[in-house]
Amino acid sequence: MQQRIFFVLIIVIICTQHSNAQNGLFLRLSVGPGIMNEYSANIGTGLTLVTKNHAIGWGFNDSYALYVNEFGGLIKKGVDEYNYINLDAYGLGFSYGTPANIIFSLSGGYGMVSFAHKWSEPEGDLRGEGYAVRLGLEKKWIVSKRWNLGLGPQIIFLKTTNDNYEFINVSLNFFLEFHLT
Repeated sequence: MQQRIFFVLIIVIICTQHSNAQNGLFLRLSVGPGIMNEYSANIGTGLTLVTKNHAIGWGFNDSYALYVNEFGGLIKKGVDEYNYINLDAYGLGFSYGTPANIIFSLSGGYGMVSFAHKWSEPEGDLRGEGYAVRLGLEKKWIVSKRWNLGLGPQIIFLKTTNDNYEFINVSLNFFLEFHLT
């Protein structure tokens, strides 16, 4: 048993010895649960089954990164004959990382709201288009030169222009990040 623990410790030390190389192209996959509050026609709250914040971008150094991302969530809430509300947004983002690997991020872009009957068909019927803003605060753990794990809260605000839907979604997301360089 002690040999296995020693072996695992050696692997962790080897994998993390070059952990400062976080520059260049990266891919981040992020999901988590949350709570939604709506301030429009369907007033109420709902459980967000899954939120997302997927990104592909470029880290300029250990502190700054720019990226293109997709963020949003699938909410379990009945509206008329529909069972789910889907929030989707596509935009640009900026992040700042501290020496303690705490990341502050801000994204903004085009947002959509759609209603769906089933979990397996989250696209549903488009109900509005507008803008979305995402704020995040994450803690990143560097596993190796190329791999990071993280956890942190995010807040998404989405407002449509035609139907005046307004959503605020708060979630706790986990992420996996891979650096290609």
